[in-house]
Amino acid sequence: MAAASEPGRIRRSCDVGVGGFILVTLGCWFHCRYNYAKQRIQERIAREGIKNKILYESTHLDPERKQTNSNSSN
Repeated sequence: MAAASEPGRIRRSCDVGVGGFILVTLGCWFHCRYNYAKQRIQERIAREGIKNKILYESTHLDPERKQTNSNSSN
C-alpha cells in the first residue's frame, strides 16, 4: 500500500517546488520593479532640479542669490 501513495507524494513535492519557484521569482520581480520605479522618480526629480539650477542661475529668480543678498545686507 505504501507504493500506491508514492505518486501523490511526488506530485505534491513537485507542486510545492514549482509554487516556491514562482513565488520567489515574482517576489524578486516586484522588488526590482519597485526599485527601478523609485530610481526613475529620483532621477527625474534630480534632472528637474539641475534644469532649474541652470535656467535660473544668476537671475532674479535664483533662490541662492536671494539668500546671499539677504545675508550680505545684514
